[in-house]
Amino acid sequence: MRSSFFARLVNDPFGDPALYVRVAHRREALLFDCGDLHPLAARDLLKIQAVFLSHAHIDHLCGFDQLLRTFLYREQPLLIYGPPGIGARIGHRLAAYTWNLIRGYPLSIEVREWAAGGQGQTLRFRAAEGFAPRAPRPFACPAGLLHDTPHYQVRAQALEHGDILSLAFALEEKTHVAIHPDALEKFGYSPGPWLSRFKDLLRAGAPGTTLVEVPRDAGGRVHRPLAALAGDIAHCEAGMKIAYVTDASPSRENAEKITALAENAHLLAIEAVFAERDRHLAVERNHLTAGLAGRLARQAGAKKLLVFHHSPRYQGEAARLREEAQAAYAGTFSPLA
Repeated sequence: MRSSFFARLVNDPFGDPALYVRVAHRREALLFDCGDLHPLAARDLLKIQAVFLSHAHIDHLCGFDQLLRTFLYREQPLLIYGPPGIGARIGHRLAAYTWNLIRGYPLSIEVREWAAGGQGQTLRFRAAEGFAPRAPRPFACPAGLLHDTPHYQVRAQALEHGDILSLAFALEEKTHVAIHPDALEKFGYSPGPWLSRFKDLLRAGAPGTTLVEVPRDAGGRVHRPLAALAGDIAHCEAGMKIAYVTDASPSRENAEKITALAENAHLLAIEAVFAERDRHLAVERNHLTAGLAGRLARQAGAKKLLVFHHSPRYQGEAARLREEAQAAYAGTFSPLA
């Protein structure tokens, strides 16, 4: 399967949490947590369609101002998802500045809050109104579904992080449509933007009789029924999945929720704050150990493991934490239960 999502940590494993995920062929990206964003170029920031915040600790939110400054001239709304109360916190950040010179700016920010019962709220802030908050509106998030597009969706799972909750996320491609280049060559079809529309029709379940305009290598165009064209040049399979987990207490309940959320993920990006030898600190400070992160990846059946959010006490020992996680992932090391 060719990757539909390209994920990378914005900072090194000791830096602020932020996972940047570029969506293939769509000139758009998603951001999971919003720590220091200075390593991202403006062109990368401007591709972001939505931001998913686990919680509001400063290392997960301090990059918001840079994102806001970059987005001020953008017409497309910025979507922010997070736990209950995140809308008020964003509102306070916006209210800290003087906005008398932006009345003509087009930017709007929509903050959507997850809720345990599936009925959260949305708060909207518009630059043209000085980012004064509008009255909250209902936001439905059944079974944790936060963000839904024709191509992918993002679900959230609430985890315990001491006396607060921290959201974990799963990004899933709805259906992966694989194009066979040799078939394009066989039939003389020219690759190009039409393939994106073709894939969208398949994902949307369009009737098989829907005609698709296809450019030919020899010039001109031909119109083919969707079902026949799909049988000639493509096949569909389960889509790609990325899970993101950070700031979670090392409890059995959290472990069960994480493995369910990350089941069969192509990539699990998960915190590994402490070494297993310091498990007592992990319990005290409500974080995961590297060994536990690896074991959870193994139990979830994740195909790839990415650990981050290391405690600064391990500066110079990133390889050790990574190896501990990988050993548990491979089943050659068993962290404490």
